Amino acid sequence: MTPMSELSGRTAVITGAARGIGLAIARALGQGGARVVLVSRDGAALAQAAEALAAEDIQALPLAADINDEGWLTELDELAPQVDVLVNNAAAFATYGRLPDVELDEVDQVLQTCLRSALRLARHVLPGMTERGFGRIIQIGSMAGSLGAAGQVAYASAKSGLVGLTTSIAVETGRRGITSNLLELGLVCTERTESEIPQEIRAHLTRNTPLGRPGTPEEVAAVAAFLATPAAAYITGAVIPVSGGLGLGLYPEQLG
Repeated sequence: MTPMSELSGRTAVITGAARGIGLAIARALGQGGARVVLVSRDGAALAQAAEALAAEDIQALPLAADINDEGWLTELDELAPQVDVLVNNAAAFATYGRLPDVELDEVDQVLQTCLRSALRLARHVLPGMTERGFGRIIQIGSMAGSLGAAGQVAYASAKSGLVGLTTSIAVETGRRGITSNLLELGLVCTERTESEIPQEIRAHLTRNTPLGRPGTPEEVAAVAAFLATPAAAYITGAVIPVSGGLGLGLYPEQLG
């Protein structure tokens, strides 16, 4: 948990925040004193999430929007004229399949949701952050972006692109009080991973994770919340594995 005063007076925007990792990050930032703007297409789940956070004395503002629709940024400006912390968490998967079998419409949708929307939103908030001399941009990436993912080429490509976005923003804005970092996730246990990642793939990932289990949304949120605080002011351009060690070791069958 982030100390209650660390983010007092700050406004954080979290996409994909109705449940799972996004909601956990919103809670952690809110516990640190930030006002949190929850963004999701799922209006009903969003309202429930905001209610739950409000019951914990967290100031949570729900914004039901499709982040692939450029018009939603006007609504964001009305709700939160000042954005101090941006967490690009929203993501999309394509149907599992090898590259020759992938529908290009699905590829476009994944790239739009995972990469283009993240770039557009960062581009939108950076002028204000620059003017105020403070900003935290946190991308939620995946080990798929560095290790590759058979059957999910579009998703892996988009997450790899987020690394370039993260480091480029860090280089461009480092002397303006802005930091830009990425969390590279392994398997994290959420409703979505349970429903959208086949069980055999989840089992394979768990077997190849040195810690021997999936992560939790709260474990991801703890790192994201830290990166938003003044204590993380000297961390930028970092790709931080929050993965239980997934990908380590030449002989994964000998783990543990």
